[in-house]
Amino acid sequence: MLAVALPTESPAQAAESYRLAGLTRRFPGVLAVDRVDLTVRRGEIHGIIGRNGAGKSVLVSMIAGLIPPSAGTVLAGGGQLDAENATPVRAHRLGISLIPQEPRFARALTVTDNLFMGRELTVGPGFLDPAAMRRAVAEVIDRLELEASPTSRMGDLPIETQQLLAFGKAVFIEHARIILLDEITASLSRQRKTRLLGLLRTLAAESADLSFTLISHHIAEVMEFTDRVTVMRDGRVVAMRATAKTDERSLANWIVGDVRITGTAQAAKPAAKPRAAAMPLLMADRLGDGRDFHDLSFQLQRGEVIGFAGLEGSGKDAALEALFGLRPLRTGEVRLEGSPVRFAAPREALKAGIAFLPKHREVQAVIQNRPVEDNTLISSLRRIQGPLGFLRVHEGQRIAREKTAELQVKTPSIFTPIDHLSGGNKQKILINRLSLTVPKVFLLNEPTRGVDLAAKPALLQVVRDRQAAQSGVIMLSESEDELVACCDRVLVFFRGRITRVLERGKADFTVGEIYKSVQGVEEP
Repeated sequence: MLAVALPTESPAQAAESYRLAGLTRRFPGVLAVDRVDLTVRRGEIHGIIGRNGAGKSVLVSMIAGLIPPSAGTVLAGGGQLDAENATPVRAHRLGISLIPQEPRFARALTVTDNLFMGRELTVGPGFLDPAAMRRAVAEVIDRLELEASPTSRMGDLPIETQQLLAFGKAVFIEHARIILLDEITASLSRQRKTRLLGLLRTLAAESADLSFTLISHHIAEVMEFTDRVTVMRDGRVVAMRATAKTDERSLANWIVGDVRITGTAQAAKPAAKPRAAAMPLLMADRLGDGRDFHDLSFQLQRGEVIGFAGLEGSGKDAALEALFGLRPLRTGEVRLEGSPVRFAAPREALKAGIAFLPKHREVQAVIQNRPVEDNTLISSLRRIQGPLGFLRVHEGQRIAREKTAELQVKTPSIFTPIDHLSGGNKQKILINRLSLTVPKVFLLNEPTRGVDLAAKPALLQVVRDRQAAQSGVIMLSESEDELVACCDRVLVFFRGRITRVLERGKADFTVGEIYKSVQGVEEP
């Protein structure tokens, strides 16, 4: 069995795994992390929790040397990281390893190549020992109970398997002492998540030198698997509690605090009341896919924005995909303008007037290495098609220029490759692409995902004022602020079902109530 072989330190150092002293990070116009003091103990599983934008990921990125702090220090492994010397290489030398939500592996190489990259095993006078490396990787795979082999191509494996392999590399091959887990449980199945978190307990018990720092959105997860939990809000530590001495409701109250709509939400106009109509634009009646969501019923009016809120795995993403024909419906009925519809494929949904913006923009929507013009027009080429089927090139260029100017896309020209643009400008181009199809319903999965703070207000304004003007919008967002800013109603998903509907104008239509409902923690 693989052992966790770690260097030992003096008894005086044994209690402290790492310590943060006044750790601060400023970005232009944003104080992301504000003078954080924190000590994590050896043998501990320490949770860090907070709403989106609280500073959690920036904090662990500084601990891992990926982002240099503006001020303050990280003290670990007998050394420190600060504004002058913080690098990933130095962090690794101090025994720190960060497992991100989306691991960065060489997809074309094997599992063994990836796990031993930069620390290959040798035999004799410097010759590589591939057999020894494959045996070690096989032990990692066995310990983590994964369906893979040492010779599997990394890019062929599911993302959850890649995440767990990144974890195995840090613990069993790099022998890191400080393991930072940045929301890696978000995309894991419930069974796999429970198995991984249980393994943390086992490893912490096997080696008192190890510590795990777990960032999670799930209050229940933090309560079940951590020894202590730190709550962050607006870049600051606002509470630190032994999990055995607190409860979910108290933790939720610390996380939410006295919340006001700030930042991106403040910039968006209040949602307008949807126009009354005799017949809903879209009606869902007791929809279910037999696995991820059940009994979903709602009505969408023209001019209305509905928000789907929920944790990863709550069913909200699956429901949106089912409405676009990306996954089959097992039960229920969908009506579009009063007529029953059932989409076997996305092209049928597009033809019926439903447009979809996927969550993972770079993989699922952006046409890499192609210009802004192509990315704008690809879904609406029939608009510029002549009577003989030839494209009216100049007409297409005119439309692309008009749409680019309309949303103030920052690009040298419509012929610039989209790869050269920022995340916010790419997202604007994709929104233009959807708008040109003149849909009846927009399905938007995280429309501001990966977009810098400065660009988010403009995108939210587009959703509220332009897309909802003649259509209906269903919008998913992990930001409670964005949901409050843009939506007329918010449907809360919890364990595959709608557990609460919050409506604009009512006293409970607040950031705090949405957050608590998403977590399954509500006031009695």
